[in-house]
Amino acid sequence: MTDTTTAQNTNVGDDSLSMHTGWWSSGWGHVLPQHQGMLLCMVLGTATVRKVKGDLDEVVQQIVGDSREGLFRLLGDDLNAPVMWLDEEELESAESDEEREEICTDAAEHEATLTGALRAAGMPVPTTVRELVQTMLDLKLVAHEDGVWSMPEEFPLPEDTLTLSEPVLARLRKMRHYSYTPPADQGIVRHLIDDLDYPTEVFTSLDRLVTIAGEDLEKVRAALEQLVETGDAQLYRGDPRVVVAAKDLPAHQRFYLVPDWETFNENRLTIRRAD
Repeated sequence: MTDTTTAQNTNVGDDSLSMHTGWWSSGWGHVLPQHQGMLLCMVLGTATVRKVKGDLDEVVQQIVGDSREGLFRLLGDDLNAPVMWLDEEELESAESDEEREEICTDAAEHEATLTGALRAAGMPVPTTVRELVQTMLDLKLVAHEDGVWSMPEEFPLPEDTLTLSEPVLARLRKMRHYSYTPPADQGIVRHLIDDLDYPTEVFTSLDRLVTIAGEDLEKVRAALEQLVETGDAQLYRGDPRVVVAAKDLPAHQRFYLVPDWETFNENRLTIRRAD
């Protein structure tokens, strides 16, 4: 596996964890348990890059250690923690009954997607983190031979491996609609963080962001749409301010870009390209 990004792991000294970028572009996070699947992809991706040998328990011990702080608590103390579809912390932070109901509905649908797809394929449904790793092995997302862990250069796509419902396929198509967006997205984010030091708002225009991001106009529009869709930012015009969509903005027209840094920090890992 050579196509990776690394995310700083504050739990293991100054070491960094390697993450296969195919986790996001393939869409497996829409099929497998989102948080636990991502963490296992990160741990086993790191084992691949570092050439760590051993069984699952040994690899997790070497890479994560005894600490289970932050998201790593989801792996459990002995990897026999249950597969988690509903994030209790997300549920507790919901601000309304409607939001809580939506979170529960999404979690139930996510679980039903994988359960139905695996049963249709004649594969066992994982109930623990340890069994989830076996599912990832069965799906060819990771391999383990002679104590050596490895990942393919490119992950197989979920729909090429499992039979998925049309709503899930639609989500994957929508996700891939944004697959060309990251360079512009990252250019805008770098501007907000590195140049402006986490501003509460920016009065700007599409033309200006095109110059800053070094991308074409439509890619910048798509990047802004993605920031809004993920809750990382909102766009406003006028006085009093009204919400505006990036697709409705002329290139020269000024608007307010208002980041939500709390949501941004919850949604994202700050990543750097591995050399």
